[in-house]
Amino acid sequence: MITNRGRLLIAGLCFAACHLLTSAALLAQENSLPPIGIEIDEAIATQLKNRVEKISADISRVADSSDDARAWRPDVEVLVRAVRLALEQQLFYQSNDTVVANELLDEAHRRLEEVVNGKRGIELMRLPSGTGGDPRLVVGGFVSGIDDSVQPYGLVIPISYRGENPQPHRLDVWLHGRGDSKVELSFLKERMTKLGEYTPDETFVLHPFGRHCNAYKFAGETDVYEAMAHVQSLVNIDPSRISIRGFSMGGAGCWHLGVHNPGQWFAVNPGAGFVDTIVYQGWDEKPPYALSDAQKRLLMWYDVLPWVSNFRNTNLIAYSGELDKQRQGAELVLAEADKLTVPMQHVIGLGMGHKIDKPSATKIDSVLADWAKKLPAPPKKKIDFQTYTLRYPQSDWLRITGMTKHWERSRVQATIDEERIQIETEGVTSLELDFGDTWNIYAVSMRIDGNSLTPRDDGEAPGFQCRLVHDGTRWNVSNRQTATETEEVGLQKRPGLQGPIDDAFCDRFLFVIPSRPAVHGAAQRWIDRELRYAQERWKRLMRGEVRVVQDTALTQEQIATSNLICFGDFISNRYLAGIAHSLPVSWDREHLQIGSKSFDPSKHVAVFCYPNPANPDRYIVVNSGMTFREFSNVSNSRQIAMLPDWAVMNVETKDDLIIAGDVIEEGFFNEQWQLDDRQIDDPISETEPSLEVPSK
Repeated sequence: MITNRGRLLIAGLCFAACHLLTSAALLAQENSLPPIGIEIDEAIATQLKNRVEKISADISRVADSSDDARAWRPDVEVLVRAVRLALEQQLFYQSNDTVVANELLDEAHRRLEEVVNGKRGIELMRLPSGTGGDPRLVVGGFVSGIDDSVQPYGLVIPISYRGENPQPHRLDVWLHGRGDSKVELSFLKERMTKLGEYTPDETFVLHPFGRHCNAYKFAGETDVYEAMAHVQSLVNIDPSRISIRGFSMGGAGCWHLGVHNPGQWFAVNPGAGFVDTIVYQGWDEKPPYALSDAQKRLLMWYDVLPWVSNFRNTNLIAYSGELDKQRQGAELVLAEADKLTVPMQHVIGLGMGHKIDKPSATKIDSVLADWAKKLPAPPKKKIDFQTYTLRYPQSDWLRITGMTKHWERSRVQATIDEERIQIETEGVTSLELDFGDTWNIYAVSMRIDGNSLTPRDDGEAPGFQCRLVHDGTRWNVSNRQTATETEEVGLQKRPGLQGPIDDAFCDRFLFVIPSRPAVHGAAQRWIDRELRYAQERWKRLMRGEVRVVQDTALTQEQIATSNLICFGDFISNRYLAGIAHSLPVSWDREHLQIGSKSFDPSKHVAVFCYPNPANPDRYIVVNSGMTFREFSNVSNSRQIAMLPDWAVMNVETKDDLIIAGDVIEEGFFNEQWQLDDRQIDDPISETEPSLEVPSK
């Protein structure tokens, strides 16, 4: 959402291409997200710092003697971390925030005492005071798989819940709206004191923090699923009755999470929220810079309209205030849904602006309750799913694992009739079926794109599973017990390893710092600047912890578990030097070459993502953090991927708010991770990469 403060900051600015006509550094400071807060009294700050240090030491002491610290520690540390970050990053916005900080530390102290007394989980998080007949509020934390930071969430516990009750409950995931100053401190306080928009009967309501202000994109998106998994480990949730809901920025998050993963939700209930970057920003009439062809393609990552047909696979009910400007999003989706005959309900709050009125809320709750009661027995008999990227490969029991070409539509229509499956595909080269425990059968009769097959269950997990691969002529059944997908089809884009650069920051990653200077001084200065920027951007914007290792200190465990974000050239970074022969870029003292194109290495650097030759299940990223910069801070709709799979940057151009500098060349690797101007069957290197960590 665009804030009033953001409108003031961008008013009067004239953008030409990717260069701003004002001081990038000055405007970046003014446009910080979250914004710089007030200075608090020095004595109070010292008192808070001392309390944070004392409780942190106590947590470590208790954890050292506990055999289940991983189960309770995040629920205590999440409160302390909120205060620590507010102190370190100056995130106090009003005088009462210091009172809130002390309250959170009081609660952390109480919880630590309860840990010693044996309390865990929901019982540990419960506040001592009751709330009468209302649902109960708790706050907790989970350890992010991306960066080991402790991320907060709120949970509304229904009145009907009893700790010993094995009854599976419905779960509604509620995505909050934008608040530039709603950082961890105020988020936790709000979730300890306010029920929220909806508290349906016999329903848990999860409130993810979602990394503050990013419309639940990138790491914020990963956090939603990790928060869900964490709650499911604490209480008995019915996996078939999970909905996604939200309003404003949360509505935008709801739109894209719903359309990308429709099989996850029994209902999708967005309120307001943008669905199309160009239209919402008004860039169709007045673009602030010239979008490249790659950037236009990348808009399909989070723009909802190209994906609307996926709503066939769930139940969709949207809300808009009659007078709300953000009604535009729902109207755009409704127009597209009508064209595609996709069912959609649109509830209008009469006379409402940017707010949900009570009659509309009551109606929507009633509709969701009715849907939750009438869910058909699994497995789902019909799926019609499409995707533009293998970042989103799945709906229910069907998973696309290979595409003809990324950022062009791939579609699968599948139906079950007794023990026969009928499948039609478009732009798909491989797919998997996994029915879990919903369909216990050994073999099925199948017809796929005119081919008749009889696949048998080849998985070790419960239920029927199989993988199908197209050989260029027809579909074949793959035996997953004798060959992995990599062994069978070689290096190719697949779910979780399909680019672009920003995708590497949606999963576990580690900064790899060069132990030597780059060959050329201008390149080194650019690399130093971007490394520093990437780390600070992650800490502040994504509310994360920065994990760093020097190139010569990398361990095999780190190579196996993390995307490696390597800065430097192929001489300065020793890890890159060790795998350079297996990368699609040639870079030495005199030459920087990508495919058939050569660049002066004294003036240019390579930026790209690629499967790590030492571990093809993880990325290697060279010289880039997240690609969207301060220009995106004023509106979540601007938080879009700015670079594709690879680019060549001119290091002599100035840093600005939109991108790291002038992009000289850029592009996507093809589905085999090769450059388009090279033959697909022409291997980059015949030498197998070493799995050893490069030595000094």
